[in-house]
Amino acid sequence: MGKLGKNLLGKITGTDKSCCCCGPSIVSVKNIKVDNKDLEIAGLEEEFEKQKVAGKTPENIDIEELVRNLTTINEIPEEDMKKFKIAVLKEYETYWQEKRK
Repeated sequence: MGKLGKNLLGKITGTDKSCCCCGPSIVSVKNIKVDNKDLEIAGLEEEFEKQKVAGKTPENIDIEELVRNLTTINEIPEEDMKKFKIAVLKEYETYWQEKRK
């Protein structure tokens, strides 16, 4: 595993571990559209699941908290933040509808 991978793994797991066997789990990566650009977002599915388990619907989700959690492992340019929040909320609405079934 390269230095970049080790650094990302450390951010994802919250440790300085340098191999996958020491981390708690594999984090998902999902592409979402933000202002007609594809962005790869790590941990989106896991954060959505946490919100769903907590009973958060698209109407009562704390988007600020959700985005704060996502930006701990994803770098989002400040100028894209407003559009990022809108895109994440839209993705959560889709996720929530699919998991309700």
